[in-house]
Amino acid sequence: MKSLKMVFTLEAGANVTYTLQDPKEGLTMDEVRAVMQDMVTKQAILSGNNPVSGIKDAYLYESSRQELA
Repeated sequence: MKSLKMVFTLEAGANVTYTLQDPKEGLTMDEVRAVMQDMVTKQAILSGNNPVSGIKDAYLYESSRQELA
């Protein structure tokens, strides 16, 4: 399963990761950063009472399941 991990910084100094399952194919870093910046500007994400204050990282993560023998 593929997911998009978006890592934001909080005003309190910590980080928070927002995960989006099954992102569309062909995403670019510029597209993701534009959306992330909009989320920061609109304070769309809170962790506790701490709003996100900046962008730290974004990446695609792929995991798979392996059955045990």
